Amino acid sequence: MMLIEKTAARRILVRAPNWLGDAIMCVPAIRGLAEVFEPEEIVVLARSSLDGLYERYAFIRRVQYITIKNSRRVHKEMSNSGFDAFFLFTNSFGSALEARLTKCPVRVGYGGNFRGVLLTHVVPKWKRVHMADYYLNLVRPFGAHKFSQHQEFPVLKEEADFADEIKGLDGAVGLPLGAQYGRAKCWPHKHLKSLIKLIASHGRRAVLFGTKNDCLQAEVLETVAPEAVVNLAGKTTIGQMAAVMAKCDWVVANDSGPLHVAAAVGVKTVAIFGPTDQARTAPTTERVRILTRNVDCSPCFRRECNRDHRCMEAISAEEVWAVVAEGAEVKSVAADYERN
Repeated sequence: MMLIEKTAARRILVRAPNWLGDAIMCVPAIRGLAEVFEPEEIVVLARSSLDGLYERYAFIRRVQYITIKNSRRVHKEMSNSGFDAFFLFTNSFGSALEARLTKCPVRVGYGGNFRGVLLTHVVPKWKRVHMADYYLNLVRPFGAHKFSQHQEFPVLKEEADFADEIKGLDGAVGLPLGAQYGRAKCWPHKHLKSLIKLIASHGRRAVLFGTKNDCLQAEVLETVAPEAVVNLAGKTTIGQMAAVMAKCDWVVANDSGPLHVAAAVGVKTVAIFGPTDQARTAPTTERVRILTRNVDCSPCFRRECNRDHRCMEAISAEEVWAVVAEGAEVKSVAADYERN
């Protein structure tokens, strides 16, 4: 694979990953592009569901949000903008085809899915690496540079002002609901109810986060301890959620986008893993405590569990509360599943 001269990448387009967690894990790679090529500008193409995420990073000049309906048109319009290089952090054939529409003379991405003929620089995939490294490995071949996995999330002033309006967050525990990948990732509803009761019984507040799809569950959970629950499901932007998380004492989250927001903003976090692999997708900060179970079928990577959801059922509210209340010092807390 031929290297790319700095002069061949003065204006760079980036196709960001589609999901929030991946989009945050991709930040070090985009920062790496800025450090290696020192371009005049980096413009990120991102799904509209990520609205407000990338604007906070100084090394990104502009963000163009796309939808399924307008994506092809937006890429074609970029062909008149004189971009030199396109880095694809997505894996689909469709995204590589759209990259070709931009007429960028340099198009970099992973192979597979019949994409090779659409790219000018095909980077070999490394198997079973952390996703932050998976994205960084698209940049590493082009610069002798010490890359960092660090994922920061600068909170903007207007987002901090939003969080300041919410009172009583001292000692609060943030609880993001749902997971875009599927219900198998989600800690059971009954355990969330039990944890909220424990939070309330110790004089703390539980803050619920989520998308509009999580509003119904949030309304039910709010009734568990109305005086102790702050229901923000469907009511915040990504940045507002991050700002409120930053004021919480802990966040308890599934393997999901909000988990990575919490870790990037620097709040202490309990990450509950079941059907996915924490070695590949867990936040790398030492302020994250991982709870998981070594069950025979995990990680299965299923969207829906076809068994008894034992990997998540076996992690109790009391176990999570013990970490929050006592502040476990170990990064990963794993145990073998006790079979009957």
